[in-house]
Amino acid sequence: MAVENIRKMDTIFEHYKKTGYLHHVYVIEGVHDEVVGTLASAIEHHLGIRATGNPDFAVLRYEAFSIDDARVLKGAQTREAFGGVYKIFIISALSFPPETQNALLKTFEEPTEGTHFFIILPRAEILLPTLRSRVQVVSGTDAAVSQEAYEFAKKFFSATLENRFAMIKKLVEKKDRELFRVILDHVERILREQTKGKDDESFIRTFDELYKTKEYLASRGSSPKMLLEHIAMVI
Repeated sequence: MAVENIRKMDTIFEHYKKTGYLHHVYVIEGVHDEVVGTLASAIEHHLGIRATGNPDFAVLRYEAFSIDDARVLKGAQTREAFGGVYKIFIISALSFPPETQNALLKTFEEPTEGTHFFIILPRAEILLPTLRSRVQVVSGTDAAVSQEAYEFAKKFFSATLENRFAMIKKLVEKKDRELFRVILDHVERILREQTKGKDDESFIRTFDELYKTKEYLASRGSSPKMLLEHIAMVI
C-alpha cells in the first residue's frame, strides 16, 4: 500500500517538476490513514512548505462531507495566505454527497489564487461528471476491477433477493474489500440514476444506509457479507 501511495504522489508531482504547473484540485483514491502522511511529505518536499504548525496547511477529515462543511471550506479558501505562496487543503471523506459537490463546483473551478485542494475519497466513481471535469483524478483502481464491479452492480439490481444473496456468497470468497467498495459506489451511482428527480424520503434513507455501509466496510473487523446482504435488502 505504501508503494502504491508513493506512485500516486509521483503522478501528481512529476508533471509539476517538469512544467511548474500544479492543478488546483486533485482527487486521490484511497483511505485517510494510508494517504495523508505520504501526501503531506510529498507536498513539503516538492513545494518547500511546512505541513505542521502552518496556518496555510489544513488537513480536514469527515465521514460525510456536508453542505455546512462546504460553506466553511469556501470561506476559508478566500483569505490570503499568511506567510507564503500556497494555501493547501487536504480533505478526506468517506462520502461526498451530490449536493455538496454541486455547492463546491464554483470554488473548485476558480479557487483563490495559490489555493490547492487534495481530496481523498474511497473511489472517484462517486464524483458527478460536472465535478469530475474540474478535477484531476489520481486513481488506484485497475480499469478491469472497476468494470467487474459495475457489471456485478447492474446484475445485483435486477436480481431477486434470493439471487442477490447467492451472488454475495460467491463474491465474498474473493476477500477483496477494494472490490466490495467499488461495487457499492456503482450501486450508489445506479440508484441515483434510477431515482433522479425524485425526493421520496425512502430514497434518502437508502442513500444514508449506503454511506454507513461504506464506512463500516472500511473497518477491518466488519463482515463484508453481512454488510452487502444488508444493502441487498435495503435497495
